[in-house]
Parts: sequence; C-alpha cells; structure tokens
Amino acid sequence: MHHFKALRAIALFLGFTLLVFSCATGKNQVISADFEINAEATEEGLLISFQNIPADASHMFISVSTVDDTKDPESPLSIISSFAALTNTNELDWVNSSLQLEKVKQTGTILFPYAEPGKNYIVSAYVYTLQEREQFIKSNETQKWANTEVIAKGGINFNRDDVLLEMNNTNSAITLSSQPVFSSEVTYAEQMYRFAFTIQVEGGSLSVGDHHIPEGLSPDGLTWVFEPQMSTVNLKGDHLLDESVTYQAWASASVNLVYDDIIWWIDIAKTPPGEFRL
Repeated sequence: MHHFKALRAIALFLGFTLLVFSCATGKNQVISADFEINAEATEEGLLISFQNIPADASHMFISVSTVDDTKDPESPLSIISSFAALTNTNELDWVNSSLQLEKVKQTGTILFPYAEPGKNYIVSAYVYTLQEREQFIKSNETQKWANTEVIAKGGINFNRDDVLLEMNNTNSAITLSSQPVFSSEVTYAEQMYRFAFTIQVEGGSLSVGDHHIPEGLSPDGLTWVFEPQMSTVNLKGDHLLDESVTYQAWASASVNLVYDDIIWWIDIAKTPPGEFRL
C-alpha cells in the first residue's frame, strides 16, 4: 500500500510539474504510441534510452523522481525530483536548458548519475516540436510522453538530513544554511543553486522561482528574497488563486549540476509546509 501511495504521489507531482512549467530494468509504460523510453540501473546511475524521438523535435523535458520515505507519501512534499530540459533552439527561451537534444537523438541514451542505490525511480520524458511546445505554453496539453520505473543500483548521492533550508520570520526569504556534500566529485553549473516557492491549488500547483525574481538572490547565491514581489507582481490577478482562500505552500532549493554537458536540477531541500494567502 505504501508503494502504491508513493507512485500515486509521483503521478500527481508530474501533473503539478506540467502545470508549473511551466527491478534492474524498468518496464516501459507507453503513453505515446511511437515515443518510448526505458531505464536500466547501472553502478554509475540510471541509463535512460529513447526510441522514436521525432526527427523534428525541438524540446525534451526529463523528470526523474523518487519518494522521501520519511514524509507522507500522499503529499507532493514527499517527492524528490530531478529535471533536465533539452533543446536544439534558442526559441521559446527555456530556463536552464541544455542545447544537447540533437546529441541525444543521435545516441538515443542519457545517463542520470545522481541516483541513490535501492531507491525506486519513476523516469518520465516529454517531447515536443516547436509548434507543440508553443501549444503547450498556451494550453498545457502534452502531445508525446512516456515513463518507466527502475530501482537504482548506484550513483552519486548525498545525505539529505545534512541539508537545511530555512524560512525567515516574515516568510519573505529562504536561506540554504547548509549545503549538500556529494559522495563523488560533481560539476556545478554557473548558478549553483535555484529556489522556488510553490503553492498547492486545486488540480495542481503554482510556482514562482528565482528566475522570476532574480534580483532577490544574495551575492553568495544562498539566500533568495521573494516577497513582497511574488504576491504584488508575480501572482497578482492569477485566476487560480482566490484572496479568500488559504493554501498550503512550501519553499524548495535545488542544485544545478552538469554531467555530459547536460544541466540537471536536483532537489536538495524543502521547508516544512505552511500557509499562504494573498
């Protein structure tokens, strides 16, 4: 039952992600009749393979998610996720994307090295042509996607209990007061850490990230001030928020790591859930 709840939570989270964005070998669950993925557990991480990537695809979004067993498996707060955004164009500016889609089309594989041995992972991929990506931005309709499930054998990881993300007393800023120490050497992207504030709404979630409020980042990159701009500018007039309703919300931090010229966003910490009201 716990395993079922965990998978359900991941499925819910993938829905949240789409709304916001804005065994050793996993059995593929084909969502698109032609586009498929598979994942194999190796000592170096998860080897993800793709079949039938459309030749005219311009964008691919990859999600690798597992569950924090210390949290309620029904809650999206229990989900530990990693993301990579691949493209072959500078059109439709994609935050933190890597111009590596053509390489993946040629090789048909990508290694996700940041896996924890023994953990069960759901690997999902979404692929778009330029026109489909434009349509998704307008309607959140995904044309081609597939997922698979796999239990990791090895990979680079860290002790999550050692990483602390703190909210200030006025609920206007978060600070990463302790940072992850990885089991092997890693390569950081130019911006080492990213931050976001997420509000759970009916049917999904809303998220404001540091790319929306870049001036809120501290010089050392460890603190992000998101209020009052988030409420007065970014969320003002949003049709998914009602001023008379109190919502569950939390802040999160991720680390940006580069492997094989691909930037991965790796969840490292979340604040305890709290309340948000416009």
